[in-house]
Amino acid sequence: MTPDENRKPKERKKWEFPDTYVLIAALLFLAVLATWVLPAGSYERVYDEAADRDVVQAGTYAAVESNPASIGDFFLAVPQGLVKNASTVFFIFIIGGCFGVVNRTGALTGLISQTIRRSKGGKGSGERVVILLLLVFGLAGGVVGMAEECMMFLPVLVMLSIGLGYDAVVGTAIMMFGVACGYGCAPVNPFTVGLAQSIAGLPMFSGMWLRWILWACGFAWSIFYVLRYCRRIQADPSRSLVADCDYEEFQMDEAHMGIALRKREIGVLVSFFGGIAVLVVMIILKGWYMTELTAYFFFLAILCGVVYGMGPNTMAKAFVEGMQTMTYPAILVGIATGISVVLENGLVLDTIVHGLSQILNYTPRILNGGLMMLVQSAINFFIPSGTGQAAVTMPLMAPLADVIDITRQTSVLAFQLGDGCSNAIIPTGAMLMGSLAISKVPYVAWVKFAAKWLVGLLAIGFAFCVFAVAINYGPF
Repeated sequence: MTPDENRKPKERKKWEFPDTYVLIAALLFLAVLATWVLPAGSYERVYDEAADRDVVQAGTYAAVESNPASIGDFFLAVPQGLVKNASTVFFIFIIGGCFGVVNRTGALTGLISQTIRRSKGGKGSGERVVILLLLVFGLAGGVVGMAEECMMFLPVLVMLSIGLGYDAVVGTAIMMFGVACGYGCAPVNPFTVGLAQSIAGLPMFSGMWLRWILWACGFAWSIFYVLRYCRRIQADPSRSLVADCDYEEFQMDEAHMGIALRKREIGVLVSFFGGIAVLVVMIILKGWYMTELTAYFFFLAILCGVVYGMGPNTMAKAFVEGMQTMTYPAILVGIATGISVVLENGLVLDTIVHGLSQILNYTPRILNGGLMMLVQSAINFFIPSGTGQAAVTMPLMAPLADVIDITRQTSVLAFQLGDGCSNAIIPTGAMLMGSLAISKVPYVAWVKFAAKWLVGLLAIGFAFCVFAVAINYGPF
């Protein structure tokens, strides 16, 4: 036998989808290239007292001297992104620490085990839990304006979903679909609808009757979509999109399933969920945001530890271990922000917005509301921030609505749909990428799951925008 015949054929390496960090780095590199390819341009900005922020002045776009990004800027975008989104990064770390302390008490595990046992006791009980939670997060996004704050519930949602016989995709969808659909179809979200209407000169929260109908339709579709997947994987677990992933840390064994809630655990649960209720009230009444929320969760961690009777050293160790589990998503959030930093510093972000907005000057009137929604969805890839996108696009879209003969109220509807719905899939969104890192759902698996849901939701939104144009949805 010749040496060539003895030689074993080389096994082909199976292609793997890039890690999330690799994907974000690739998008960051494309952003650098865009600063070399696209012409530089900028809008003038003025301070708007009603919106309490700098907003773009319509009709002021002009070419400026090019400022293409260098290789050094590529690397600088990482720390710059971390600094720009530092409040969210530290918020995620502190949430991890808080859950580390609460999880050490066993209170949440006991609550989940009892929920699972009761849900398995009747037909459709698990589905009712999924429906209820979807609606809760939908109200959190659509009424209160909660977004990144909801990430704190992901570990619990994933553990609960797996315990109910579903998978981590379902747990992630409960939170992401709830918040994204809530934002996109929001009846009264102060951070998107309220801000956009303020910039457009509309009465605050006017026209909510149509948005409540939209919210109901959006969640009817979301519930149908998630439950269909739940039934599919319950019938055949191998059809789970994450069947090959290891979720041992989220699974509850027989010992955990038998955990009973004693007085100490009940005290922790009352403190934790009572604290969350107080938090929601403070967000609504006092406008608390990341800095206040971060401080509050630090306090809540100490409170739960004290109520349980945990010693200071044990509490500190549990807090640090909880933060360690959030390192991947926390740093990822900052790096993803670097993409918008490169586009802003390269002076091409306004060029992208200007180019997309010009498309609407050449399209049929009846379709302009829906097309404006799609334009806003595209812009959301580059400006994945509701308030940031409102400040940049609404000063352009509101007067553009006058030019193309649709109401400004319709332009607000198109903005909120474009901004909110696509948050469930765009890789530049810090909340999505951080959430997937927490729940350990690969991005490619999530896209396979969420893409059809997003198409359906945007189709519903498009129909509502066409209807809004047809009825001259107002007051103006």
